Amino acid sequence: MLPRHPRGRGGFCTRGPPRKSPSPSLPDIEAETNEFFPQLLDVLKVRYMLQWKLREGFPVELIDEIIDDAEYWPSTAHHMVEGDQHRIIGTDRDQVLLKTVPLCYDRRNLEQPLPKKLPHRGAHPCRKIIFHLSSHDQGSRGSVNDEMYSASWTWFDTEVIRGAHNRKMYVNGEEQELLEDERGHVRRHFEPNDELLLPRQNKLQVNGKHVRKLQNNTIVWHYLDDIQCDSHEAHEIERNKGRGRSTLDGQYVRDLEVGDSIALWARARFPGWTNHVYRASVRVFWAV
Repeated sequence: MLPRHPRGRGGFCTRGPPRKSPSPSLPDIEAETNEFFPQLLDVLKVRYMLQWKLREGFPVELIDEIIDDAEYWPSTAHHMVEGDQHRIIGTDRDQVLLKTVPLCYDRRNLEQPLPKKLPHRGAHPCRKIIFHLSSHDQGSRGSVNDEMYSASWTWFDTEVIRGAHNRKMYVNGEEQELLEDERGHVRRHFEPNDELLLPRQNKLQVNGKHVRKLQNNTIVWHYLDDIQCDSHEAHEIERNKGRGRSTLDGQYVRDLEVGDSIALWARARFPGWTNHVYRASVRVFWAV
């Protein structure tokens, strides 16, 4: 049996600075799942027991398979804000809600000249990514409906920052901006062929349009996902859940390398459209 510990010990947790707009108290979406997240030490102990504490220890290949089948992986959790705050992204603006700590690194060590990697398996150790979003657009009299994700102009994207561990992401304990206008101060002008003008098929999630009710979305990307972009299933998920149909094949997860960071962007387009984000978090799992 895999060892268990009280909920709340899993992973290293990093939080970004709070932003200005107060909001009603919100439940912790991740805590509501009541799921246990093993720490790195928990996983290493299990591997040790399987390999050395049994009379005939399992071969490494079988241990890898057992660990992966059980999805017993360490993870790091990253949150947009701390406290009762929320962000409002205005018309034709983009804002980074959070950046994850580089894969297989501990934030506390990244300011050292040669930060040490955490134990991991292979060059592409990422196994799963869980996103939690609580948001809505500017709202109106509309309510949740079957067509609410079409022609919606507030949404979320992800961007991989390659080799973030080498880019001085943290200085004197403070996270640094690595991407252009991360805080969304500048209202942009978009040409008709600009790839960021409209939500693309690789979007993370769109808000239901004209729905002022808070929408809580949980998006899970898994390295074994295999839903092809042009399949009927992918189109149905995009239509019914507001997810990008090219994010369903697991390739994003499989391509992440040690040292990569994920930036979570919130976007809004066209006059009158605003993206209200109350909570956002990303949990990244990797194999050891």
